[in-house]
Order: sequence, then structure tokens, then C-alpha cells
Amino acid sequence: MNKLIPVWLAGLAIVIAGCMSMDSTDSGPSQTPGSMASVCGDKWEMRLLRLNGQAIPIDQPQEFTFLCNADGEAMGKSGINTYRGTLQVTANGQLLWNTASFASTKMAGPPQLMDQENQYLRALSGSRQAFVKSGGGRLILRDAPGDIYIEYIKAE
Repeated sequence: MNKLIPVWLAGLAIVIAGCMSMDSTDSGPSQTPGSMASVCGDKWEMRLLRLNGQAIPIDQPQEFTFLCNADGEAMGKSGINTYRGTLQVTANGQLLWNTASFASTKMAGPPQLMDQENQYLRALSGSRQAFVKSGGGRLILRDAPGDIYIEYIKAE
């Protein structure tokens, strides 16, 4: 038993030394609060929609886009239709929608796609926070409790 203790201590010392040499650049993608500059100006394609902790299957996620400009005019595709509205992104990433400005075209489609579109538009209008991560390559729109979570990638 006495011979095992030094081996265990040596292993612990290696682990501690390894942790001490890690810096924040090795800890994975960082997430920072969004701003008008980091959120607006690029086109974003949806990759993930979660509502109440459940991933919502989306048939064609590239048909769900988000784009806004420096004046806060937001627009995009919501599957079948297009939408528009106005917003502000505060310095701490708070997302403020002008709900009176939110509008969508009203073309019809297959029931499954219409359901996906309705869920997306409800989630989008309910989002209250914006974050960017992966060096600005991803955009997260969500509500404070995390019941709404939309993740986008920067479109090319």
C-alpha cells in the first residue's frame, strides 16, 4: 500500500500541473453578449431551435434565416414566408423587439412546414437575449430562462 501512495501523488501532481498551464484560449468557444455590431450586418442561417428544452425538428433549416442592419431593421425567411420587424441590441446583449413592427407574409404550405414556421416565429419574437460565440461564427437568440433557444451560423 505504501508503494501506491507515491504513484497516486505523482499522478495528482501531473493533473494539477496540467490544469495550471491551461489558459482561457484552450477552454473552448466563448460566448459573449451580442451588440448591434456583432449581431447585425451578417446573414445567419438557423441550425437549432429548442423550445422548453426540446429540440424542434426542422426539415430545411437553411430556409430559416435572420438578418438585421445597423438601424435595427430585421428580416429573414421563416421556412415558407418572409418576416420583418425592428429591434435593438443593448450593450449587454439584451434584445428589444418592437412587436408592433413585426410582420410576416401569409403564403400557405404543407401543415408540417407551417407548424415549424409558426414555432420559429413565436420563438423569434419571444427571444430577449443575443449572444455571439465561436469567434462571431454563431449567433444565439434566447429568452432569459432558456425556454427559447435559437442557434444560427453565419451564412456564406
